[in-house]
Amino acid sequence: MQMLKFKAKCPYEVGDRVRFEKGGELKIMEITDILTQISAKTGHIKFILELDGWYKLDTDLHAVDVPRT
Repeated sequence: MQMLKFKAKCPYEVGDRVRFEKGGELKIMEITDILTQISAKTGHIKFILELDGWYKLDTDLHAVDVPRT
């Protein structure tokens, strides 16, 4: 069994509304959960955002903007 320790600072918070483009359509959704994925081999840290309680957004695959109101 391997034990991993890591420190990651996520630029997003639960409750933030994010804007991103998917399939040519602009979407704005609220972050309801944040999942952190780390590679034991490379140490790469990735954030996956749960939006509106169901949609999973991989921040490595989509450019994400937090619109300021």
